[in-house]
Amino acid sequence: MTDAFHRKCPLCGGDMLRSRSNTSGYTTYFWKKPWRTGLFAWGAEKVYPWACMGCGVVLFYLDRLPSVAEEYRSARSAGRAPDGYPATIKP
Repeated sequence: MTDAFHRKCPLCGGDMLRSRSNTSGYTTYFWKKPWRTGLFAWGAEKVYPWACMGCGVVLFYLDRLPSVAEEYRSARSAGRAPDGYPATIKP
């Protein structure tokens, strides 16, 4: 089995297998970047469900994690992404 469709479970260490697609019927699984807001803030990332054959947990993983992480780091260094705290409202 290729490494693209096989991982180790972070919970139990069992084998995880990726789903064939990121859709189920009319449902598409995606993750939207929280640092991109506005009218033209497209860019939902496809996520695929991974099922553990040991403990039965289903987790979602981003396929393009390295590029999404780099985009997050550049947005954070530019001051566009907050440090995890909401902005204070000034009356």
